[in-house]
Amino acid sequence: MWKKYTIVIAIIACIGTVLLFVIKDLQKASLVETVKIEEQYEDFIVHIRVEPTSDGFQVLRSIQYIGEEDMMIQHRTPLTQVTINADNATFTGSPISKQMKPGYQYYPQQPLNFPALEKGDHKMFVHTQFFIDGERIDIKTEETIKFQ
Repeated sequence: MWKKYTIVIAIIACIGTVLLFVIKDLQKASLVETVKIEEQYEDFIVHIRVEPTSDGFQVLRSIQYIGEEDMMIQHRTPLTQVTINADNATFTGSPISKQMKPGYQYYPQQPLNFPALEKGDHKMFVHTQFFIDGERIDIKTEETIKFQ
């Protein structure tokens, strides 16, 4: 008799545990909408696209040159740093040189993948850094992204 009760209680506990994980997974916060940012500095436009993924969200980054003459830039890794809720970009690595032609859009990095954030508003900080003839160029912007 007690064995039957124990088995029934164990089955109910297993079903409850599975339901708890399913409900918790369904309640994960997700990015409300795709975010597009374009920040221009002289002949350069930094393009940022934030889009949801199954595990959280990804950030796509590129820089476009709209000048009229070919130009050489140097940058460290990454060219564009994206941080969430903290403005603490770091640029490391050996300099990389890139010839920029008019109208050229440069994608030096793979997409950045982030896990889903808690529900609410979060600040995303974007910092692009490169050098032209030894002069450092910093292009910074910030955007609020929403999760629900």
